[in-house]
Amino acid sequence: MDQKKTGAFLQSLRKERELTQEELAEKFSVTSRTVSRWETGKNMPDISLLTDIADFYEVDVREIIDGERKSETMDEELKEVADKMADYADMEKSRLCKWVQIIGFIGVVLAALSIILQGIRYESGSGDGIAIVATFVALIAMAITTLYVNGILSKLIKKKTFNYFIKFSVFALVIVSLKYVLGILFVITYVLHGIYSPLGKVEGADKYDKKMIVEKYSSDLNSKLLLFPDSLEGAVDADYHQGLKEGIFDTDGYIFLEVKYSDEDHETEKQRISETSNEVYNDFNDHSRVTKEVKYDDETYNYPAYVACDGYSYAYEYALIDEKNDTIIYAALSNPEFYRMSKYEDYLKKDRSEYHIEDSTVQYTIYY
Repeated sequence: MDQKKTGAFLQSLRKERELTQEELAEKFSVTSRTVSRWETGKNMPDISLLTDIADFYEVDVREIIDGERKSETMDEELKEVADKMADYADMEKSRLCKWVQIIGFIGVVLAALSIILQGIRYESGSGDGIAIVATFVALIAMAITTLYVNGILSKLIKKKTFNYFIKFSVFALVIVSLKYVLGILFVITYVLHGIYSPLGKVEGADKYDKKMIVEKYSSDLNSKLLLFPDSLEGAVDADYHQGLKEGIFDTDGYIFLEVKYSDEDHETEKQRISETSNEVYNDFNDHSRVTKEVKYDDETYNYPAYVACDGYSYAYEYALIDEKNDTIIYAALSNPEFYRMSKYEDYLKKDRSEYHIEDSTVQYTIYY
């Protein structure tokens, strides 16, 4: 069967009758778009309509299917078979539509009930608005399906007032939904950018600026970098490595500062680090102040370490003491990604599993 040929034949039959697509659509209770799809060959008339169309144009059903006129006419027996096939199709469609109508009605009621319940418990900024909009869209889709299978939609479409209402409703829904869609796309894009974007690397001792780092990153790193020196004055040699990326919620990455001191300055700096402390609120409800002191750890790292933060909010701050070389390695990590720090493995914990923390808010820190 050549659908394009059949479509062209149906178009020629309509033009012979001098009918518009809209007039023919009204005759068979379908839309003008349906007639257009028949005539372009994109769709074929329902089998239940074939004999009606053939009778209307006074042609044979076979001629419609073949897309051309034939010399012989349909005999009565063949026409009777076609009519019975159409009646059977109508009966099957009616049985199916009955179940679709019931399911559609139940779906409309449940969707409406869901919107009401969500509206009752709605909280601004909680994401409930997106759920309500999504449920409303589902309600509209279910309602349209239900109206269609009941034959009500085809009647309503013919009314201009209803068409204007539908267009306005769709436009309003698109405007309301656009806000949430754009918001979701922005968040997804920003998060993916934060995950896959490269670290902003800074290297060289001349680039070390503690004041700037604390002002820009301290809240994200959950650290005031109290262990780090304010300047590199008195350093015999120094090397600085910074790799940070700013995400939607915090800044991730690493800061390593390796400083070699003279014997005397090394002892002085080690003394300063060992006496580091910070005064904080006792807890959120009790605003009395407590002093937290840095802790000494000679087991976890490859060097003896003074630790200011060890996993709180997935942040780490410590100073490694290399006595042999009069060197101190200052480190600050946030959500450490080891594949980005392969050059600094000697400055990380011996056991990497200790970085896998289930509840980071109970980990050690002098800052909170």
